[in-house]
Amino acid sequence: MNPAPSIKSCIGALFAGSLLLGACQSTTPPQVQAPREIHTPTYDLLLPAEQKALLILFPCFPCDAADTRAESRIADTTVAHGIAVLMMNFNRHILMSEAEQQEVIGTIAGAVKEHGVDASNTVIGGFSSGGNVSVLLAKALLRSADPPVQLKGVFAVDSPLDLVLLYQCAQRDLTKTSFPEYKGEARYVLALLDSTLGSPEDSLANYERAAPLLNSSASVAPLKDLPIRFYTEPDTAWWRANRDDSYEELNSFGLKRIHDTLVAAGNVRAEYITTEGRGVQHGNRHPHAWSIVEERELVEWIEGLSR
Repeated sequence: MNPAPSIKSCIGALFAGSLLLGACQSTTPPQVQAPREIHTPTYDLLLPAEQKALLILFPCFPCDAADTRAESRIADTTVAHGIAVLMMNFNRHILMSEAEQQEVIGTIAGAVKEHGVDASNTVIGGFSSGGNVSVLLAKALLRSADPPVQLKGVFAVDSPLDLVLLYQCAQRDLTKTSFPEYKGEARYVLALLDSTLGSPEDSLANYERAAPLLNSSASVAPLKDLPIRFYTEPDTAWWRANRDDSYEELNSFGLKRIHDTLVAAGNVRAEYITTEGRGVQHGNRHPHAWSIVEERELVEWIEGLSR
């Protein structure tokens, strides 16, 4: 996790004629009605004139809805294709209590009801810790007898879903002599996990219960039938040069293991998507970024799930 501010013959003649006729007419493109925008302290909502799906997005650890929209074209591209976008301000969570999960689901339910959003085709996704939140909420929604949205899929963008791996990597970071500026992050992670779950060596059952996903069949079982995507940009040279991290310390490594475990559990719609050279975070090259998602291809995936 990086909490730094982490897409024939006869018919052909007829068609040719229609093109010629069209050339004689106005070439002005049709007016596309701008989406309606609603901004509240807990979320930003983009509503297209005609809606066919709902996308809910969660930001990275210190980020908010405005950052989500600024750092990626996902929101504006998807709403332009008739997909409503609910960008949440809920952040600073790599795990969630049951009460927190229900509170966020209640916020989503309120937004859907108040603004008349069609939630019959809903996809949830998030970047970095936002992916953790998305997966935890996906599990909660699938457990619910009467969910406020009908979940069709979930995705996580370079997220530290495996909290056991995150704990182990934080321990390694504290032993390194390089990049002392990142040791505060490692201390924070260890303090948080120690205080809430204990250490994995002593309290693995707590991690099985609370982590978004672990590299275990029990952890992935609730999502074995749900379309799920993991996006990551495993630029090992960048991570070695900028953080002294090996591949085994990257979110890419953890996500690949989880993906393979999901596939082994029978999930035929689990996808592990890697990119190269797409990552830009706040204007700087960084493989841990919203921008690794190709937004037009994401639209096609969401549309496919909505059919």
